[in-house]
Amino acid sequence: MVRRFFPAVGVMLALAWIGSSAYAQTAVDLSSTGLKGEVKQIKQGGTGIAGAIVAYIGPGMTEALETQTGPAGDFEVVGLTPGTYVLSVGADGYKPRQDITVTVVQGAVSPTDVKMREKTTLISFARRFGWVGIPLLLCSVAAVTFIIERVIVYARLNAGTTELLQRVSDALSQDNVMEAIQACEEVATPIANVLKGGLLRYSQGLVSGGKASKGEIQESMQEGATLELPEFERNLTWLSMIAVVSPLFGLLGTVLGMIKAFTVIALEGTNDPNALAGGISEALYTTAAGLSIAAPALVFYAIFENIVNTNTIRIEIAATDTVNALVLGSDSSS
Repeated sequence: MVRRFFPAVGVMLALAWIGSSAYAQTAVDLSSTGLKGEVKQIKQGGTGIAGAIVAYIGPGMTEALETQTGPAGDFEVVGLTPGTYVLSVGADGYKPRQDITVTVVQGAVSPTDVKMREKTTLISFARRFGWVGIPLLLCSVAAVTFIIERVIVYARLNAGTTELLQRVSDALSQDNVMEAIQACEEVATPIANVLKGGLLRYSQGLVSGGKASKGEIQESMQEGATLELPEFERNLTWLSMIAVVSPLFGLLGTVLGMIKAFTVIALEGTNDPNALAGGISEALYTTAAGLSIAAPALVFYAIFENIVNTNTIRIEIAATDTVNALVLGSDSSS
């Protein structure tokens, strides 16, 4: 019995020694098992993000643990149980990254790089345009200013025009030229100023004892129209130029951005399509801005040109009707 017992004890001790050795080996493996990586900006030549918080949770963990990146944006966590881990990364000024899965292999430190995009602020948004953003900003401010100014002018342009034409027609039908002149002075719109010029020329002829001819009245109204029509078209030339120049500035910014992006690729190289796409997308911001300025400017320019043409025709018709009323009235009175 004794001889049988001791061999059994020896076997048990041997198994215990093997188990302890395996446990010790497992502990050694866990000390070198983990993950490491770098948190950096998602753009060409992006630098590491210092102070980023990396939270991770995996096998055997009831709650997430955190670590912080160093000055170069690097981090390392060891002593992890092999398995699949889920990472969440956050940093001030950057959009958080969540649900990043990483597989940790026993006896190895799994590399994990995380790229983050900056949060869009007014300053960061302006930086995307570079120096080309300055002329684009000036063009946008000028376009908005000219559009608002023209809308106000054209809104006042036809104020009381229908009533004016009716009062002038009624006054001339009664051969009351002074009443027609007074009606024009009260309104003081471009069409009123044009008609007033012809009415004054006609009244001057009456005062001098003569009679102004149809040609003289038309000439006076033509002079008034020559003075008033430039006011209709004021700032339209600038608005048209903005519609043409803004896309060119945008295209220039895109070309400069593409040159910069491909220069970085040539110098540093990249295997990351996300970084390349990010650089190209930023270069296209200026083109989008230029088109966003040019399209409304071109639309409003066309609308304003139509308003100018319509009012020019209205002035010509009103002037012709007034001249005919004056000439026919003077002929019938004589």
